[in-house]
Amino acid sequence: MGSGFIVQAAVLIGAFMLLLMGAVAAWTAPNATKRVAGVIVALIGAIIAMAALQAPPSWLIAGAAVALGYCVVGTTVVVRLQEAYGAAETSAIDAADDEGEPPEPGA
Repeated sequence: MGSGFIVQAAVLIGAFMLLLMGAVAAWTAPNATKRVAGVIVALIGAIIAMAALQAPPSWLIAGAAVALGYCVVGTTVVVRLQEAYGAAETSAIDAADDEGEPPEPGA
């Protein structure tokens, strides 16, 4: 009981740390590419945590499918942002959006 439990607990703790690091990176990164990468890291951590908790294989496959789908869509969005705005920095994208919008009446 001792050795297997310790290894499983260590894997679970590592997976949760990976999940949290990815979530923080996705939340605080000023770059759209880094935000997508942070979410992908968080999804990988979640899949590892599910495996450590002995989730059914169908859940693991579904999690991997969601992660792959997010990777494809996120990369597509980042490429489209780069083409449209010429930058992947969120501050530059916000500034370009503010320039393109007409001023509000009464402002």
